[in-house]
Amino acid sequence: MAKKKRKMGNIYGIVFLIISVFLIYTLIAKVQHIQAEKATYQKLVVQENELKKEKAKLAKEVDSLNDSDYVVRYARSHYIFSKNGEEVIILPENK
Repeated sequence: MAKKKRKMGNIYGIVFLIISVFLIYTLIAKVQHIQAEKATYQKLVVQENELKKEKAKLAKEVDSLNDSDYVVRYARSHYIFSKNGEEVIILPENK
């Protein structure tokens, strides 16, 4: 009878050990998953901020492009457009 109780105690101990190992493994896996998700979240927050800045910059550029004076100045400076009777001379840049 004592051997039977000892055997049952050993079986319960083994089952308890297996369940404990499984729960600890699950806990560690969840913690690692949460840490990975936090890192991903931080990257996405940085990306969101960059996109917001880019959106603001593009909105400002759209507003500028709706201004005809700005478009003319931009075209004259970047694409060497000239007014009637005006000559454009390109000078080499000094570095």
